[in-house]
Amino acid sequence: MKNRIHPLAASALAALALLPACSKNAADAAGGASPSAQAAQMPSSTGWNDEAGQAAIAADKATKNTYVCVFIYPDIGQPQTNVLAEDRARLGMKKVSINQESVSASSAEQAHAIMLEATNHSLQIGPCTADLSAASIDKTRPLSSYTVLQSGLQVALLYYGLGHAALPTTDLAGEFNADYRATADSFKRQDIAKTLQEKYQGEQQAEMASPYFVVKANASLGHYNADTRSFPILGLGMDGNSRLSLLDSGSYGVVLRGEPRFQSVAPDGDDNARALEAKVVASGGPSLPLNVDVYFKAADTVSYAARKDVVAKVVAVHVADANDALIVDLH
Repeated sequence: MKNRIHPLAASALAALALLPACSKNAADAAGGASPSAQAAQMPSSTGWNDEAGQAAIAADKATKNTYVCVFIYPDIGQPQTNVLAEDRARLGMKKVSINQESVSASSAEQAHAIMLEATNHSLQIGPCTADLSAASIDKTRPLSSYTVLQSGLQVALLYYGLGHAALPTTDLAGEFNADYRATADSFKRQDIAKTLQEKYQGEQQAEMASPYFVVKANASLGHYNADTRSFPILGLGMDGNSRLSLLDSGSYGVVLRGEPRFQSVAPDGDDNARALEAKVVASGGPSLPLNVDVYFKAADTVSYAARKDVVAKVVAVHVADANDALIVDLH
């Protein structure tokens, strides 16, 4: 299947998340700030600050959902933090993984701000993405009605719609419209942008009225795991730490949130498992290339560094080999 996209894995997201810390001015590059300046920049404590966290939570008065924030720990030799991911009952926060903590907030931005206060600004907080486990899904909607996601523009319109933000028409035109980019005439650009404004608004309204999409991506199937009695689907993270970036845009992407059942293939019976394992082996590589169709509902947004992403709840996954022969449909 052509025009499938390649997921950007969690390791790449971690590198992207660190980008803001990589920019240094001339003084920093020459040897860093003076000891007194460094001391002024360091927090008074490098541990949890429940009081500051409670104040930030209380100030966020809008309806709240659960977000999961990533802790980005400094390299060895850099100022250290004493903050570890752990259950913080006073803050209603819970440990999700060794470097992830959940928090209730009204948006990804508010979750990020709350987590900065609660950790006393003693470490870098990465993206905070909506948990979505409680997000509602219209189960009566047939998968055949899901809109194919094939352009970053579709994601961009969803991003601003879900975020209740005005459309930056000229920015979108500069990224997605060839006619706008092809002319330097200010009046022509103004005319094109005026036409696109109405077009983009109409498309956005249609997307928001039915935020159900299917994205075609590449992944792979690992070898059989006797402990789990299943085959892992590799390269298609659904834990909020990976993103799908379409070919025409690196700025806007989709972050998937899916239950564990969408991340592996569990054949019925040993005979089917043996047959699928033989197919993985016959591929000649460490894993079997897959074509996957991921059906999802767009539900939230997250912005971090250069990223502007839509966070989506996975509804179903169609798994096929590289020749589009069906392996399994996961619902």
